[in-house]
Amino acid sequence: TQLDLRTPALCQEAESVRIAFTYAALNGVDVFAADIRNAYLQAPSSQKDYIVCGPESGIENVGKVALIHRALYGGKSAGRDFRNHLRSCMRHLDFVSCPADPDVWMRPATKADGLDVYEYVLVYSDDLIMIGLHPGEIASQISQHFKLKGNLAEEPTQYLGANVGMMTVEGVTCWYMSSDEYCKAAVENIETWLRKKDQRLPTKTACVFPSKWKPELDVTPELKDEDANYYQQQIGVLRWLVELGRVDICAEVSMLAAYSACPRQGHMGAAIHLYAYLK
Repeated sequence: TQLDLRTPALCQEAESVRIAFTYAALNGVDVFAADIRNAYLQAPSSQKDYIVCGPESGIENVGKVALIHRALYGGKSAGRDFRNHLRSCMRHLDFVSCPADPDVWMRPATKADGLDVYEYVLVYSDDLIMIGLHPGEIASQISQHFKLKGNLAEEPTQYLGANVGMMTVEGVTCWYMSSDEYCKAAVENIETWLRKKDQRLPTKTACVFPSKWKPELDVTPELKDEDANYYQQQIGVLRWLVELGRVDICAEVSMLAAYSACPRQGHMGAAIHLYAYLK
């Protein structure tokens, strides 16, 4: 599981996925997931960039000028070029962008019993979730324009760090999104960091914050740059845990996030205590 800072766009995507899963369960349609392979490199570049070839291009090409035709990673316009290319593909397949979330694409369909439904494709960078009567066919249509990892699409077991799948409870079939694996990985990450400092997580944590501790009253020394950077990373991890369903730590994570610009040792201690609570 990749542990990094999560953006507002990603949080919106998590909410869109939850809504999409609900829609799939209510209307009896399937859900598939797929990844676009080497995403940016499959899009044409909108810039007239060039390089002067060196020895790595072959002795016969040294000194020659080479035009860059693909949206290389790191290019200023690479992300935009890929998104525009993907948008052209979706429009070619008769999908339209949802007004509420431009990265949710939809097109009408009709079930065998005559019920009108929608087919959806949720896009986050190179990750795709397809919801519809025949999501495999949607993936096949997209693969005519983009190469997919493994050249296949299948029912997802994980998406954006969350465990996802289908389950039946009291005769009702539904899709679920769980933070279990991401939470375990986050705890292991903080424990590895603490071991390097000859520390460990507290063993008795009945509540989310240390007893009677308040972040706004903390006057402990400020963290050094390296530890402050790690604290900021952990705020991103904890925030994503909230998005995946751990609403029991929402208020505390919000309070700790308010001190990301200048965290103190007490704030780091509270974050460590919160991880002990999660464990």
